[in-house]
Amino acid sequence: MDFLHMNTDVDLDLAGPVIHGAAVLGYYTGWLTGYQFSFDTGKSKLIKSNFAVGYATSDFVLHTNVNDGQEFGGSVYQKVNGKLQTGIQLAWTAGSNATRFGLGCKYQLDADASISAKVNNSSQIGLGYNQKLREGVTLTLSAMIDGKNFNQGGHKLGLGIELEA
Repeated sequence: MDFLHMNTDVDLDLAGPVIHGAAVLGYYTGWLTGYQFSFDTGKSKLIKSNFAVGYATSDFVLHTNVNDGQEFGGSVYQKVNGKLQTGIQLAWTAGSNATRFGLGCKYQLDADASISAKVNNSSQIGLGYNQKLREGVTLTLSAMIDGKNFNQGGHKLGLGIELEA
């Protein structure tokens, strides 16, 4: 085992504290395993139980997870080259048979600018543009287009300015 990271915190509530905790084990070969939980002491009940396994290298990440024994998911990320990154995400929820799928990419235009795009099985299309204006100041423009209801509106536009000290 190369490393172990653990954390815990407590939400204080009149009905009783809720204890949250997580642990990740990392191995020198690139494999990771993790567990996350929440326990409601007032009800003496485990209210969250998530487990994940992953594999990571410098240009590739594989991740799988099971949340509360009901939601199963996985994702793959790959840095194709110095300018292009791609990712895919899949999820399935037991009981409802709800399936989700997403695909995204990011392209580095130059040292200070990048564009990104994503699409999912709900026909939502996300577009983004990031521009570093100067050291410590980054501008982000984004849009989320609802492809199923293109003519009815409901699309989202975003503008962000990140300031770093």
